[in-house]
Amino acid sequence: MSIRSCIAMLALAALIGGVPAFAQQKGGKPARTAPPPPQQMSLEQAVKQVQHQTNGRILAADTIPRGQTKLYRIKVLTPQGHVRVMQLHSNEPAKPQPRHDERGGH
Repeated sequence: MSIRSCIAMLALAALIGGVPAFAQQKGGKPARTAPPPPQQMSLEQAVKQVQHQTNGRILAADTIPRGQTKLYRIKVLTPQGHVRVMQLHSNEPAKPQPRHDERGGH
């Protein structure tokens, strides 16, 4: 067998074995695929959430990249006249938490 034939057979084997149409685990069970990544909240959604929860006026909104997610930093003027900075993670649709160093104040 020539070197070209060996290379061609190895390439064919890699192609057939490397790209299975239906992956299976040992025991004949179908392999599980990874779940789709969770839907991330957009900056616009974060702003709406903060505005709804505080009934305030949005003064500024920034996005800070944090690896696979983002941190949204939203500055809001409350109806009481206080400026608060709220922080939300794009992958956690939880209640925003005010930063301790910027609560209240005028």
